[in-house]
Amino acid sequence: MLYSYCQNCGVKSTKCFLSKAGDFSKNCEKRTDGNISVCQQCKECLEGSKESIEKILLSKQKNKLILGGPGTGKTFLFGSVMRNLPKGNRVLVITFINNLVDDLEKQLIKISDRDIETRTLHGFSKNFLLSEIRQYEYFPELPKIIEQDAFLSGLSFKEKDFGRAFINLQKESKETKFYLHRSEYYFAVGHDDAVYRVFCHLNENKETIPQYFQVIVDEYQDFNLLESSLIELLAQRNNTIIAGDDDQALYRFKFASPDFIRKLYQDQQFEKFFLPFCRRCTSVLVEAANAFISNAKKKGLLNNRIEKEFKCYWPDKFLDSKKYPFISLGKFFADSVATKYIKEKIFSIIEEEKIEPSEKNEPEFLIIGPPRISHYLRDVNDSLINDKRLDRNIFEIEFKKESKRLSTDDGYKFIKGDAKSNLGWRIVMYKDPVSSSLEKDKEIIRESSNGKLLIDLLPEDYINKHREKANNISPEEIKDPDEIINKKIKIKLTTYLGAKGLSANHVFVLGLENGIFPKDPNNISDDEVCQLLVLLTRARKSLNLLSVNRFNKKIRRRIDSLSGFISMIPNQFLKIENTTKASDFKS
Repeated sequence: MLYSYCQNCGVKSTKCFLSKAGDFSKNCEKRTDGNISVCQQCKECLEGSKESIEKILLSKQKNKLILGGPGTGKTFLFGSVMRNLPKGNRVLVITFINNLVDDLEKQLIKISDRDIETRTLHGFSKNFLLSEIRQYEYFPELPKIIEQDAFLSGLSFKEKDFGRAFINLQKESKETKFYLHRSEYYFAVGHDDAVYRVFCHLNENKETIPQYFQVIVDEYQDFNLLESSLIELLAQRNNTIIAGDDDQALYRFKFASPDFIRKLYQDQQFEKFFLPFCRRCTSVLVEAANAFISNAKKKGLLNNRIEKEFKCYWPDKFLDSKKYPFISLGKFFADSVATKYIKEKIFSIIEEEKIEPSEKNEPEFLIIGPPRISHYLRDVNDSLINDKRLDRNIFEIEFKKESKRLSTDDGYKFIKGDAKSNLGWRIVMYKDPVSSSLEKDKEIIRESSNGKLLIDLLPEDYINKHREKANNISPEEIKDPDEIINKKIKIKLTTYLGAKGLSANHVFVLGLENGIFPKDPNNISDDEVCQLLVLLTRARKSLNLLSVNRFNKKIRRRIDSLSGFISMIPNQFLKIENTTKASDFKS
């Protein structure tokens, strides 16, 4: 039998086909024009990928639902859709988190002669509310203020109660009415109530629904009832493309549900399309993800899941797939050893791949840890920044710790703009109560419910003390991020949820221990399954799953606590690295 070699991926094949070299950007021949001979696998991947995109572009259906896993080219598709639109038309692109907004903006800005508006749904709502409905102050911490108003008024409403009421469209609830009354008093809006106000306005005045030539919505599986209801309103007057993947539904704790995208899948008004080819992950990561899904379903998880193909796009990923044929599973005796492992692995990869500082925004290394066990990421971050080999002129380490807390300065900024600002004086009261017993504060909040200005209710000495500080506050210096261009090797540390929308060439995942992830190995949730699927698909090249022996108080020693999730990934995909102490690594 005669064999020949594929000029794209280099594999030996009994049959090859002539194809344009330009269709295979990573071909072994390094050709950019003319034809090359490619194997059956490379040919089928190319044709399948082109066909899936062309079906969407040729469809005349007003509403379309796109189902595709991580790295399957949704951003590329959005760009292709917009290039096919008549020039000069308005396009609205909505996604779930800021990470994805930034990524989409960078990709879509290259498309000229289109008015493209790229926002989160909350960003769209805030902009529409403030420009088209009413000029409120936008203050995301407002629910905290109103929660304390409820307490001082003798009510037990919590911040989460307000969010739940808005998200579930509970217009007549006591929480909704109380919040909106206080919000009007402060002439301010927060996060969820901004979306709620826009939804109510558009639902009652459908003629004011903004019109675009095309609306595109990404990550639909992470939207809640309020958000999906607002999307439905936009779809009534606009050509709409909705994209998502119910395997990546992570935000049930914020009342989001994959049921909304599954319901849309049954909706006859939406034509359904699939993007099956992953251009991000290596073949081992794609196969491991598919096997994990299969094993999760055998355990009775992911019920009602939308069945979809998830394939490695071999023509682009053959080199990385050959170089990184396994997922590394590190099993360590102590946290310090895992930290040492990550550092030495990073240096080893930099040396082996000859990685140079780059201006690209995405990180080269992504280190992911569980959100509630803060020491994981903190310890790794501290170890990295204290390592003399990590020259800060070459390396950039990004670790977002605790978010900025509410301070009196937040109030002073409003007071400086308006000396009688109810919101400004209320923020100051929140951080510096008028009386230690709160009795005076309760009286002030009760009287303010009748519309009296806070400044007219506060003691004169209290006003004078804070007015002087407000007058002395300096304006914040705002740096234009476009002016700061750094060539660095970027290392980013983030949580499981923070990893959504991110990718990196090399990824480390901490916290794979029973009791942490999953929280209860005998009662695994769909949320946790989807979270692991997201973690499995962040890497472009290598993935390292890390587990540390946990201290058992009963027997007073460390024991193997390897996550039950690991048993759901077939051994054939794993390369186990057992390490006991930090001295096992070279410094």
